[in-house]
Amino acid sequence: MSHRTALPLLALAACALGACAPDAPPNVVLVSLDTFRADRLGVLGNPDGLTPNLDRFAAEGILFTRAYSQASVTTPSHTSVLTSRYASEVAGDNRAPNIAPDMYTLPQVLGAYGYQSAARVAGADLSPEIGPTRGFDSYETSVDFGSLFHTVPMAVEWLDQRDATRPFFLFVHGYDTHSTYLKPTPFGLLRAEGEAIDASEAALLAATERVIDGHLHPGFELLDTVTRAHLRPRSPEARADLDAMVEQARPPFPSVSASDETLIHDAYDGAVSYADAWFGTFLARLQERDLLDDTVIVLMADHGEVLGEGGLYHRCCTLDDTVSHVPLLVRLPGGANGGRTVDAMVELVDILPTLLELVGADPPAGIRGTSLVPALEGAPFSGRTVAMTQGGLGFRMLSARSADGRLTYTGVQSASEMLGELLGAAQLPGPAFEASEGTPLAEQQALRAGMVAWESTLRHPSAENSVETPPELQEQLRAHGYWDAK
Repeated sequence: MSHRTALPLLALAACALGACAPDAPPNVVLVSLDTFRADRLGVLGNPDGLTPNLDRFAAEGILFTRAYSQASVTTPSHTSVLTSRYASEVAGDNRAPNIAPDMYTLPQVLGAYGYQSAARVAGADLSPEIGPTRGFDSYETSVDFGSLFHTVPMAVEWLDQRDATRPFFLFVHGYDTHSTYLKPTPFGLLRAEGEAIDASEAALLAATERVIDGHLHPGFELLDTVTRAHLRPRSPEARADLDAMVEQARPPFPSVSASDETLIHDAYDGAVSYADAWFGTFLARLQERDLLDDTVIVLMADHGEVLGEGGLYHRCCTLDDTVSHVPLLVRLPGGANGGRTVDAMVELVDILPTLLELVGADPPAGIRGTSLVPALEGAPFSGRTVAMTQGGLGFRMLSARSADGRLTYTGVQSASEMLGELLGAAQLPGPAFEASEGTPLAEQQALRAGMVAWESTLRHPSAENSVETPPELQEQLRAHGYWDAK
């Protein structure tokens, strides 16, 4: 479908609500819930009632049940979304974006069509110093690793001060489900089943990235050592080294009990409900300002989280569905076509071309995404046969997901010019590859071929566009496990 045929859909939705203004382009809102697992959504089958506001939003919108992130780290994932480029094409070696001058961001394109734009983000990996700020008229941050509690009021304040004669693009972000998971009362232990929280458990909740194979480590040196020494951090050899280091530690590393693990999950689920409550508050503020009926709203997560799977509580060392499978919901103005579910596989890079088509704007050349407008309208839509995700550890991990399985390669960085040759030459099955359980060898071979073909299309970033990260911000990110073990 051409972008020039998208406006009638939105215009008809507005007319049905008595707000007929076919020439007025819709506003655009993008909300990102950082580190939010897709399996916590009620509409995706979670039975615990964690997300009543998101579930109601899905009833008024279109739910993509199989959406996949392009990176397991915050900055490159969001930069990928805002440029519709794969993560290693727009990410530098020092975490900050590395966007070529001829790569255009979503706010840049919308600005060319008369939109005013603002971002209200929760600091840290999206701080103005290293965040994807290009094209925003206003880009402001809250406290580092903040919540929608911080950014929603900032966003509402901007809405009240904006130029009401022009359409707007607003990006709102929060780290609500990012560690630490424990949120303010009553949400912090809302899902806990009577566990008493003592000082040791409180410390555990504050440092879940440091739980490795059932032990709480005081720092990241252990994880760094293993990931640098082994091609595959989760290999039997790496696990044996971890066990040896734990045994030799003096004083011993604390063990993680079953009740500790339960409490971590309960705290994460409480954080999910906290994020859901603030998202509901934001929708209410939009409704109070009569903005819901002429605004396209996209809700996404940049990546998920590991909660004990494989002995870890961090997204650094895997690209399985706990990390790459993310929520993606789209609400059209007035809730048009609400309640539709799309099971085709899609990527977050598809958000940019979708929004541009919905507002009648031409997409920039070279983007990687495909418009989802046909799926929003209920037209036949096959989606992708393979979804690609890049990982942390300097992007030394690459994953290809199909309907029949997942194949992950660990070796050189995804931006390396040697990647394609090494992918094609590595033994399969072999130590460089890890397949999800039940993935047939023939499917592994097909996924490897898909990786090689995908790599051949990559555009490697130039050092000329890199951004230097301030040392003080490096230290803060390192304290949260985000620099050396990215």
